[in-house]
Amino acid sequence: MSRNRDEQANKNWQRYEYGRMRGHQSFCRKARECENFYMGGGRQWTAEDREVLEAEGRPALEFNQVKPKLNTAIGYQIQNRMDIAFQPRGQGADEDKAKVLSKVAKQVGDNTGLHWIETQVFSDGLIQQRGYFDIRISYQDSILGEIAITDLDPLDVIPDPDAKSYDPDKWSDVIITRWLTLDEIEDLYGKEARDKCEQEDLEDQDFGDDEADEERNKFGNEDTGSTGYMGSATLADGSKRVRVIERQYWKTENADVLITMTGDIRTIEGMTEEQIAAANGVARAKRRIRRVRWVITTYNYTLFDEWSPFKHFTVVPFFPFFRRGKTTGLVDDAIGPQQLLNKSMSQFLHTINNTANSGWMWWAGTLANMSDDEMADRGAETGLAIVLKDQTPVEKAPKKIQPNQIPTGVDRIIDRAGQLIDETTGINDAMTGNMGREISGVAIQSRQFAAQQGLAVPLDNLAKTRNMVAKRILELVQDFYDEPRILKITEQDSRGRPVTEDLYVNYPTEDGSVLNDLTIGEYDVVVSEQPMQVTFENSQFTQIMEMREKGVRIPDSFVIKHSNVTDKNDIIDSMEQQAAAQPDPLNEARAELAKAQADKTRQETVNRSVEAQYSAIQTAGVIATNPLTAGLADALLRSAGYIDQDLPPIVPELQGGAGIAGNLPTNTNPITPANPGVGLMSGIETQQIEGAPA
Repeated sequence: MSRNRDEQANKNWQRYEYGRMRGHQSFCRKARECENFYMGGGRQWTAEDREVLEAEGRPALEFNQVKPKLNTAIGYQIQNRMDIAFQPRGQGADEDKAKVLSKVAKQVGDNTGLHWIETQVFSDGLIQQRGYFDIRISYQDSILGEIAITDLDPLDVIPDPDAKSYDPDKWSDVIITRWLTLDEIEDLYGKEARDKCEQEDLEDQDFGDDEADEERNKFGNEDTGSTGYMGSATLADGSKRVRVIERQYWKTENADVLITMTGDIRTIEGMTEEQIAAANGVARAKRRIRRVRWVITTYNYTLFDEWSPFKHFTVVPFFPFFRRGKTTGLVDDAIGPQQLLNKSMSQFLHTINNTANSGWMWWAGTLANMSDDEMADRGAETGLAIVLKDQTPVEKAPKKIQPNQIPTGVDRIIDRAGQLIDETTGINDAMTGNMGREISGVAIQSRQFAAQQGLAVPLDNLAKTRNMVAKRILELVQDFYDEPRILKITEQDSRGRPVTEDLYVNYPTEDGSVLNDLTIGEYDVVVSEQPMQVTFENSQFTQIMEMREKGVRIPDSFVIKHSNVTDKNDIIDSMEQQAAAQPDPLNEARAELAKAQADKTRQETVNRSVEAQYSAIQTAGVIATNPLTAGLADALLRSAGYIDQDLPPIVPELQGGAGIAGNLPTNTNPITPANPGVGLMSGIETQQIEGAPA
């Protein structure tokens, strides 16, 4: 051990070794195996198995069915983006600030390439059991600081080996190990840290030997460098890399804090006196709080040892299947069926080869065109010509050795292996859409939706991870986006055209207030899935066309807006210019049709009014002729549910009636009673009261 080794570096390295021995090494081996089965390309056979097969002259075939299954599941995530929004919850929060926070979160996602990073993390989880985000503030591109989101190699992250919770807030610590060049160390931790690393003694030997570790993925292979002791490596070009141990762990201490009006607690450490004095409406106090300690060391030296400026670990995990500290992915259970498929197909081909080249039996010295040794070497040749010596008996002619028959059931084993891969991954032909031509598209979509239930657990855990990512983004925005800054926000106008606008955050105004003060208030996180633009637009376009076919009057500009035409905005502009320059004949025809329909309705109303008046006159005439009919008509109308628009009775009696008329109507058929249409529409004679004497 180096005599210059400091105590903190020693503690950090011991904790790193503790995590490795308590399960991380076995996880790395399993993760490497799962990745090999996903990648294929000859990686599904171990070197030992290949040597045995080559010695026996048997093929090592590989039919990778794991990759297409996993790519289908990954494709679901690719087609569904994470959309982050916020809702006001506590004091100091409102709808306007929630919308601004949502825009800022979208800007952070676009700026960091969050969708592609999430795809990498999701793929790591499905393939290697675990995936990790790293979310922190970076000052490389902006002096004000910007949120940086990256993905971590699962083999480089060691979670608390004694924890059993999905939430990293319930871990005691997390370790990230990296190989950094001296230039990278100087860039991150300063010149003094570089000088320390240059003094690393490469000749010391200790339990820090890293030779048993799994090889990390990189563009080069294992021949590009040599790993030494104490986590140091020398590359082939002479440059040096040093293993750096970054540990974040929880620690409780008394700290000076500021308590805001909304009850939020913020530590004073790291704040300037001007920032503390500018914090209005806060109370300064001393409280015992739980904070994150951040220690970064090499094997011998401490590079960084301070309180973390963040409220949580920078690591956010994704575990497809999680059971109290135990993690698995989709590939784990598919390894056995894939091996069965490879071995069955290899054995099947080996049997067929033996059938085609089963060998010969012949009498020694009976061949004229070759010796016995040549026959043994050339017996498997295609189209082999054999010449027998003269006078050789027929019974001594060479005979083909009958090969063994292919064992029954080998083909069924191959089919069963393929089915097992579908069952273990939960991804079948329905999800890929390979259902045959005889099945309708609607049925395929229904089966795809049902098949997605097999991915319910990984997708639910992905939603949990997304929620944690959104909360980390919200906290970093409220804690570090506290200075005035202008963000470029790209939105879509009413035509779907991207429009860039300036979003002012934490900007002081003339009246002393702060515009879009995002540092105050509590908000709920709302994470939803938003289909990718092409798929979403196609769906919208299809629905719009279906509505137009049903008769819904959707303007042409809306149809073009939701199409995938490249220059659709130019088309809409041209349509509007043409409409302004000259009226559209179709629109004029539609207007004339609407006017004609209105005139027709008005004329029909007049006709109905005339018929009603005629009926009223006829009724009045009948009552005048026979006043006793008023009560009977009133009873019939009331029984039929007629609603009177005047004072009752419905049909009033004739005041001062003259009694019963002498001549009653001769038409007494109830099926064809006298009606106003008969008198109104028959002939050109002078109208008279029906039923009244002539």
